Amino acid sequence: MPKKFLLLAFLVIGTCTSIAQVNQATERRLVSPGVSFFVPHWYLKIQAGGAYDLGEAKFNQTLSPSVQLAVGYKFNEIFGLRGTVSGLWARNRYAYPEAAYRWNFVQPTIEAELDLTQLFLGRVPDRRWSVYALLGGGAAYAFNNGDAVEANNRYGIDFEKLWTDHRWSPVARGGLGFDFRVAEEVSIGAEVNANMLSDHFNSKRGKNDNLDWHFNALIGVKFNLGSSHGRTAPIYEDVVMPEPRANTTPEFVDVPIEKISFNVNIYFLINQSIIRTNQIPKLTALLKYLNEHPKAFIRLSGFADKETGNPNINMRLSIERSQVVSKYLQDAGIPEWRIRRFAKGDTVQPFDIPEDNRVCICFVYDPENPVPQEFEY
Repeated sequence: MPKKFLLLAFLVIGTCTSIAQVNQATERRLVSPGVSFFVPHWYLKIQAGGAYDLGEAKFNQTLSPSVQLAVGYKFNEIFGLRGTVSGLWARNRYAYPEAAYRWNFVQPTIEAELDLTQLFLGRVPDRRWSVYALLGGGAAYAFNNGDAVEANNRYGIDFEKLWTDHRWSPVARGGLGFDFRVAEEVSIGAEVNANMLSDHFNSKRGKNDNLDWHFNALIGVKFNLGSSHGRTAPIYEDVVMPEPRANTTPEFVDVPIEKISFNVNIYFLINQSIIRTNQIPKLTALLKYLNEHPKAFIRLSGFADKETGNPNINMRLSIERSQVVSKYLQDAGIPEWRIRRFAKGDTVQPFDIPEDNRVCICFVYDPENPVPQEFEY
């Protein structure tokens, strides 16, 4: 009989405990919203427009159509590498006796592409527009130079650098471009580039054996062959809320920054989430205030330096930094319901100095002491 009674008692106690656990209040807190991040990708760009060859003629007399096909790879928000094939035909004139002529050419090049917008305005993975610079080189394969050959034979023109059949010329190229994203993986844009070729390219000898110049103004469409950016899922945590106790309230009140009693900044080293010894006095002062003011709440916001790492690494670091400060406070006796954690990654940079953004900012709100407090560490 006693054994059955004890078994029944244990069963009743266990059932009550389970019911209490089920009924215990929980709060689902947002630790971090979803953030965009860059995805390395290939792209294809098709462009067409006009070309101008520098020579002894009026501007409109050396204009010609031009096309360009580019295949590239973006390694990060700033740097990419592309291969291009451009050309069609070029025009020029001989001044005296006057003779107009044209020839065909195809120009393959390899170019580095630098996104100036991301470089100078900050890395934004899903920015809709960009201004880029390019620099590279290659070679031009020229052919069908019959007009110049015929003019040379008919008029006795002395084309000092006349070539027949075909000719290869080294090329150096630089330029600027603009892209605007109109759909998820489609952009439209414009580009101008200058091409410096050997003096044989247009069959004429330039002044002092100068190089020949070929300029392009192009518009076209860019297709990203795959996603150019992604987005992390929001991060939540379930926090068990204790039963309300006398003289306290478990409800966290998120307040405007001007009503915060005081704040301390806990700084970390690059790529670390370990509390350093020189930051302990700040936490000691923070604990002292929280213990003396049981109705005060604390908001922890983790950040990371945008100049280093990448969005995924920085988000992880900011989460860990807010976690480690929260754990320190809880280990010292501050209940979890008085703490709210946030993580911003590198989406927000609260300070102008990059190193200062490796931080967990601790805001304290005390409804009984709305006047900002100062502490000595």
